[in-house]
Amino acid sequence: MLVRFSYLLLFATHLQSTWGFSTVRATAAPTYQRPMSTSTRASASLKPYIETLIKGDRHLTSEETEAAFTEILQGADEVQVGSLLTLLRAREETPEEIAGMVKAMNSACNRVNLGDAKLLDIVGTGGDGADTINISTASVVLAAAAGCIVAKAGNRSVSSACGSADVLEALGVKVDLTPEQVEACVEKVRIAFMFAPVNHPAMRFVAPVRKKLGVRTCFNILGPMTNAASAQHAVIGVFHPELMPIMAGALKEVGRVDHAVIIHGCGLDEISPLGPSRILEIKNTAAPGEARVYEEKEFEFDPLDIGIPRCELIDLKGGGPEENAEKFRQVLLGGDHTDAKRDSIVLNAGVGCYVYGLAPTIEEGCKLARTALESGKATEILKEWIEVSQRVAEEEKVA
Repeated sequence: MLVRFSYLLLFATHLQSTWGFSTVRATAAPTYQRPMSTSTRASASLKPYIETLIKGDRHLTSEETEAAFTEILQGADEVQVGSLLTLLRAREETPEEIAGMVKAMNSACNRVNLGDAKLLDIVGTGGDGADTINISTASVVLAAAAGCIVAKAGNRSVSSACGSADVLEALGVKVDLTPEQVEACVEKVRIAFMFAPVNHPAMRFVAPVRKKLGVRTCFNILGPMTNAASAQHAVIGVFHPELMPIMAGALKEVGRVDHAVIIHGCGLDEISPLGPSRILEIKNTAAPGEARVYEEKEFEFDPLDIGIPRCELIDLKGGGPEENAEKFRQVLLGGDHTDAKRDSIVLNAGVGCYVYGLAPTIEEGCKLARTALESGKATEILKEWIEVSQRVAEEEKVA
């Protein structure tokens, strides 16, 4: 352990010598919720948290991690940021530490205020390298067609050929809406997209460090847990199964969700006909208005059990934005025909309908999603979404 931490300290020193920069004193984003004074920001340091992790006798508390990441999201020293992220990775982040990070990002984000609206998000960590069609993004359209109100968070491609923002943009959806425009979009069509750079502008302070480190850090998994509209219902896909209890624990610690599932698919970060999936479910059992109390269960779900046949990965393959946009349109067409791509969005939208509360079981949720798909409602929702997103964006320009 001492050898590992000694190496990490040497690594941090190497970063400083090779990157060639001194302390960064960046100004916080204008929309940040809790700005610090220039003098406080200049004197802030991540050293106490780094020292705690180097000492090695305990992890950081949720409060300590929240404080550290609040500094990071306001432009902390890049060498210290790199050191802290590396140490957290080496010691393996705990649910409490991840929860502190999520709380800091939630405080720093440009929030979307949808009041008491019951919201759903279907999202994944990425990282499976499979380059499929945009299954989760198509699934939210189908979920909206089935009756859910959707606040979809996403970004451009990082590890795949086509991210959610890329395919939606290719379809004609305006992706870079302000929080107020997102609110208008949800009000008019019951679905909207929240673009990460708009809602989490403070991530610009972290991007250079992550790029230079070139290794996975905790930021790779924070996106799905930091929905700017505080969606209470979530379907979160993860490629690495060890992330399931960590993310579930963090979600419970943060306490914003009412019903969520963490899914590790068969080779993907989502449910698919490729094979069975592991699902970790957390559900709030407290009465409305009381502090959330969660029950947790883990189980296996096999699409074969609800009559969906196996497929091969090639059956789900996508490509770049234009190719995926065309397949996106095709997969949402009405009619009772089916294939692996349509089955996949039915599965994920069906789970979404279940956690949203429209169906008592995943099987019933999938039936509801299938009915909505065959009716052609999903195509209608997509068309309306495109038109509304463009209109609200244009109205802002005129105003």
